[in-house]
Amino acid sequence: METTSVGRKRRSSAEVKQLIADAASAEFAENGFERTTIRSVARRARVTESMVFRHFVSKPELFRSTAAAPLVEFMNNFADTLGDDPRTPWDVTVRFARGLYELCYTNRQILVSLAAGASEHAVTAEDSPLAPCLHALIDGVNRYNLAANGRQATNDIRASVRLTVALILGAALAGDALFPLDTEDAEIPVELARYILSGSGYATAAAGSTAGR
Repeated sequence: METTSVGRKRRSSAEVKQLIADAASAEFAENGFERTTIRSVARRARVTESMVFRHFVSKPELFRSTAAAPLVEFMNNFADTLGDDPRTPWDVTVRFARGLYELCYTNRQILVSLAAGASEHAVTAEDSPLAPCLHALIDGVNRYNLAANGRQATNDIRASVRLTVALILGAALAGDALFPLDTEDAEIPVELARYILSGSGYATAAAGSTAGR
């Protein structure tokens, strides 16, 4: 009598990486960045911790590639097309504010995980899971400015880009408490864009007196 033994099919590297990514997304969604560990992800994916590190070099990269992937993808795609965008700064800013606000509003757990991750360790801005796409945005804004004005920006825009992203993320996370209940959803990104480009409109007494001379 002939017998055959069929061993468990060997999984490809791509299949293992997808198992880890799915497990990480579920862990981050359930437990946030702080309470998710490489060990818990490995246990959920039924792989070893060393196998997780073989595909993702750190927890921030794992978070960036899984739970934060929609946010990272949006900002990278926007940055890639920004230098060739022929629209006015107002139209470009509204497009960015609307896209990022709507994405974050419907995926607020991403923001909760980001905030939790920032409190776990004292990290520099370069350790942030969002650092690569923030750099891409800064480069994109410089390209846009160069295409629109024929020259690089005269001021350092890194802080402006980070504050712009922070403003939109904060509004998405707390929008229900910040804006009146009768505010139309489409109005909020427009108000954000207006503030990003024009500020509060507040001028100090000294600035006002100088302007009047």
